[in-house]
Amino acid sequence: MPDIELSKDLHSYFHIFWDNFPFPVMLVHKDRTILDRNSAAEATGCVAGTRCIDRGPKGAHKGCLANYALQEKIAKRKVQYVDFMGVVMDSYWIPLPGHDDVFVHFGIDITDYAADKLFKKDPSSCQAEDGGCASETH
Repeated sequence: MPDIELSKDLHSYFHIFWDNFPFPVMLVHKDRTILDRNSAAEATGCVAGTRCIDRGPKGAHKGCLANYALQEKIAKRKVQYVDFMGVVMDSYWIPLPGHDDVFVHFGIDITDYAADKLFKKDPSSCQAEDGGCASETH
């Protein structure tokens, strides 16, 4: 894991913007090292210095759009049913301007507001490549 240095100001700004957000938010390096996290992420056991892709089951990160967000320098969004959590997640990967290798990542549980078509009823009802039900914005 490379030694990744970010300014104290950047960490401070991250917390100013994200600590009161009710869902977990992470500041992540392109190698998937978690550089910082908000209070909600910390409460779920998210630890800075670990890798986000090491959290949850292996297949949980199949729909990750971080590489696209970093390459295209534009935010990416994916709404999908997450089997292992049993929720519909509205997930975002947002590149940090001025820091080509860093992005903000979070997901919002929208299960209570999701359309029925996003819930996996049987494998044949979903057309996504990974077998889940998904809607993406590239």
